Amino acid sequence: MYGLLGPQQKLSEVQEMLLGKRQHYSAAFLDRITGDINIYEALRYIFEAYLEWTPYQVRDCLTHDIIRLLRLEPLINRIPCPPELDRTRDLEYIAWYIYPQTVNCNQRDLAIKVYHRLNKGEISRFPKGYFDGTVQGWFRARCAFQCMLIEYLPPFENLEALYAYFASPRGKDAIRKYKLLVPLRELYESPLEYLHDSLSSQQKDEALYQKYRKRHSGSPKKEGGFPIET
Repeated sequence: MYGLLGPQQKLSEVQEMLLGKRQHYSAAFLDRITGDINIYEALRYIFEAYLEWTPYQVRDCLTHDIIRLLRLEPLINRIPCPPELDRTRDLEYIAWYIYPQTVNCNQRDLAIKVYHRLNKGEISRFPKGYFDGTVQGWFRARCAFQCMLIEYLPPFENLEALYAYFASPRGKDAIRKYKLLVPLRELYESPLEYLHDSLSSQQKDEALYQKYRKRHSGSPKKEGGFPIET
């Protein structure tokens, strides 16, 4: 186990890897129990003492070429990457993990980033389990729907026109066109329910929802929704 290695042994392994004197970190260094701590300490040493970078330089300047040059892959591969990011190109998650103060976007920003990439064709589908029924899954679904309303659909004359639109086949067509069928299928009974759940407490109108729900849907509302974050 890595606990048998002293601080100098840890430092020696890192330095030997940087100098190309060894090809792999030892099993003790990447131990299942203490390995995450060792990785955290090793990366801080490399970024701060070896490169003399600030946390914000790590976030903004790290590249795959630098990662390969410094043989950082075994360390970085153990760092969890948010599902909204692509670890092959969005390297800011490394700085976020080591230096939480460098986080420069919130969960809404990340959810919208994924949705934009999907609509631009940069990704072919949402990440696996992205709308898994947890609070975070419902939140992501709402963020994507709100983004569709604001960025992809023309303005509606009033709130009733908005409810009427998503109670009609046009609402389902829009959801299909703008690639929200997955959250609709996994979390909601109808486009109208998806709309109503995605509006903020200041925007949503329960009377309109019930009016169009009875007129066009008639299906019971699923349990499990959560208020949208504003």
